[in-house]
Amino acid sequence: MTNEFNMEVVGVKDALKILNSMDKSLRREITSDFKKIMETTIKDAIELIPTDKPPLSGMGRVWITKSKTEMLPWSNVKPARQIKAWTSGKAIKDTSYGFKKNVGVFGMKWSGPQARLFHMAGKAKPGSPMAQALTEKYGSPSRAMWRAYERNKDEVEGQVESLVNKVMREANRLIGNI
Repeated sequence: MTNEFNMEVVGVKDALKILNSMDKSLRREITSDFKKIMETTIKDAIELIPTDKPPLSGMGRVWITKSKTEMLPWSNVKPARQIKAWTSGKAIKDTSYGFKKNVGVFGMKWSGPQARLFHMAGKAKPGSPMAQALTEKYGSPSRAMWRAYERNKDEVEGQVESLVNKVMREANRLIGNI
């Protein structure tokens, strides 16, 4: 008696997890491919972030929070090193306060405290003077990342769709060889 085992991968996160466990070099290739897809979008986001001088005059001053986070001076901002594309095969988790964590599979992020300050100021409290000044000069919250994505979304979405198809095809191929 022969045992036949057929399994089809349904989710991209599951497929990435399978690739990571069965063929780490292929999993790294997927991440590398996504980073290449996002190069133009990241370059556009970097161009939307002022680096030659602080976005607002007060942002040139030192600001260290009570928790010792150095929010400013703006001269510490290095978007070329702080904006990165990422992939995640981590399992989606429910948090204790009703939200889901680790939902995204592909994305880009700008890390650092200045990112939150410049990029999203005004999202929660739109009436603050700093948020109003940033909005007048640089547009509404998500001042760089979303605008850069919008400029490139047709190209990015088409390439990511091809990449997802590759992920699914390779995961199903690897499972078929078990």
